[in-house]
Amino acid sequence: MSFSDNQISRSVIPGLQEYAFGGDYNPEQWPEHIWLEDMQLMREAGVNLVTIGVFSWAKLQPTENTWSFEWLDRVLDLCHQNGIKVDLATATASPPPWLGLNHPSTLAVDETGVRMAWGARQHYSPSSSVFKKFSLQLVEKMVERYGSHPAVVMWHVGNEYGAHTHRCFSEESADAFRAWLQAKYKDLDTLNERWGTAFWSQWYSSWDEVMPPRKTVYFPNPAQQLDFKRFSSDAMLELYKGEVEVIRRGIDPNIPITTNFMRFFPHADYWSWARHINVISDDWYPDLADPESHIEGAMGADLMRSLGQGKPWILMEQATSAINWREVNPVKPKNAYRRWSLQQTAHGADGILHFQWRASIRGAEKWHSGMVPHTGTDTKVWREVSALGEDLKKIQPVIGSRIESQIAILLDWSSWWALELDSRPSTRLSQRTALLDYYRPLSQAGYSIDFAHPEQDLSKYKLVIAPSLYLISDLGIERIRSAAAAGTSFVLGSFSGAVDAEDGVRVGGHLMGLREVFGCYTEEWHPLLPSESVGIKIGTARGEVSGWSEHIRVLPGASVEATFETGDLAGLPAIVSNQLPKAKSWYLGCTPDRTMLSEFLERTAIEAGVAPVVLNLPKGMEVTKRVNEAGSFLFLINHSNEDKLVEIGQSSRDLITEDSFEHAVPVGAGLVRVLRLN
Repeated sequence: MSFSDNQISRSVIPGLQEYAFGGDYNPEQWPEHIWLEDMQLMREAGVNLVTIGVFSWAKLQPTENTWSFEWLDRVLDLCHQNGIKVDLATATASPPPWLGLNHPSTLAVDETGVRMAWGARQHYSPSSSVFKKFSLQLVEKMVERYGSHPAVVMWHVGNEYGAHTHRCFSEESADAFRAWLQAKYKDLDTLNERWGTAFWSQWYSSWDEVMPPRKTVYFPNPAQQLDFKRFSSDAMLELYKGEVEVIRRGIDPNIPITTNFMRFFPHADYWSWARHINVISDDWYPDLADPESHIEGAMGADLMRSLGQGKPWILMEQATSAINWREVNPVKPKNAYRRWSLQQTAHGADGILHFQWRASIRGAEKWHSGMVPHTGTDTKVWREVSALGEDLKKIQPVIGSRIESQIAILLDWSSWWALELDSRPSTRLSQRTALLDYYRPLSQAGYSIDFAHPEQDLSKYKLVIAPSLYLISDLGIERIRSAAAAGTSFVLGSFSGAVDAEDGVRVGGHLMGLREVFGCYTEEWHPLLPSESVGIKIGTARGEVSGWSEHIRVLPGASVEATFETGDLAGLPAIVSNQLPKAKSWYLGCTPDRTMLSEFLERTAIEAGVAPVVLNLPKGMEVTKRVNEAGSFLFLINHSNEDKLVEIGQSSRDLITEDSFEHAVPVGAGLVRVLRLN
């Protein structure tokens, strides 16, 4: 068995046949006598996996020509002696000061031409050949030394790619961008045509004239901006793949390689990245000021599971309590740490890790909470950490289980990038907001949801929803048409199908290529001012629309589901449905208010033949179902401040408390049940 054969054991990490529990371990920040205490405390808390080396390049290579691995030798040996497995990081996430001083070409350049200094982290240019040389040299040294170390069960490349430096405008980056464009378009004539360079006298006669979208006096070319975002994502991915190639030459093929994602991160196309990652891992830091942070928590977890094609994944980073980088950083409220951790397992995570093991004393993250807080083990945080470790031991049967969904939400990073570029009908449109608006009501109603790319096969789903699909490729159009013909129902949100893959308008009425699926097209966009709202009517129900509206033209055979009641579009269609031979479609030429959208989406799910995991889910509850050869497992998560009673329709037993239930299951305020279904 090898990952190259796309096979996995029951555990997402073959060398760890249990729930992964632990976090980033940074022993280089502490004197060695603390290391022995760390081992004791890790055993006490049930820690079985730590990530080591993420930010240790300067400790491993103090100068350009010297190396220091002895300290890491001792740490890895200690972990092995204490039964603690290691996710070994390549340490390339944060270059040492000597690299920036001796080789300034490795430093990133911003769009104004200013070269960034060292002194923070991730300050490298993704296209720097010198940075690549030194980073691969480091990786080679680490693989030579630790490629067969018995403690190492996974390799961790880089860290949060693009978090701080997701693009670079240097001359070397410009050369790399031109090479990327030449590979894509082959010749200048094609680039000129696809970029529309006849506009504003931007026609290129030489490849040397093409550059990144640096700071200019007015709007840069949108197609140029879009391709630079794609290139920048690919440039970071090439760094990752380069390190992976080196690692693979020196390790057992059964050992997985990962890098940590950041959920709905706007600067990297995670669909393209996921194909090259053995185990999807993710960092999640909910905004404690947002009362709906738990909904984003569920949505992000579903995305991670979907990126891995349904396989279990790992929560690589979360905080035990407060973080340090928002304007105000409150501590996690009562029960939130446990509840949100188990929520991630509910949505497919087979590992719960943290940043970090021991809270730092110095540096920019000294006020970021750790598994071992500054005040030690006689603390709420430590007791909660230890309790979670026990909970994960009790739910071992869930490992390797999967979630089956009949609903998918479409997400395409290229469409996201294009939607939020400048020179648009409205700058108030947000991809993440649209996704959350459509995800929220279905999740709250108890439906299981995947995410999907519009260019993949969509026919396995009963209902596919695209909250915002401003840009769609020809292949994406074909996938939607094919799935609709096969029996998949579709819901398409507003301002969709407007442009092709290079941000060129699909002329002749918007929704070109999809008219026969949705039974309509848009004649003109009607974005609304911040102070504006218009009335909408669906049957006898009335609601409000803000932000966006459209002048829709209905084709013969389609039906008007909703109309505008006020404004310039009063009396005209707001939502159109189209009955297809094997399915049904809906197009929304507006952004309905939360109540109306919720009612509409639940109705479309019913009409598409999709049932929720649990019927009549009480308000404030969240539910998921995971299944493997060991059985079926139901997670009931109470996000409210009230006790709830959930009718699940069959008998069950709580894996954590060992309580048994016939049909109705009580779930206390802020608590979680993990049930094995009988």
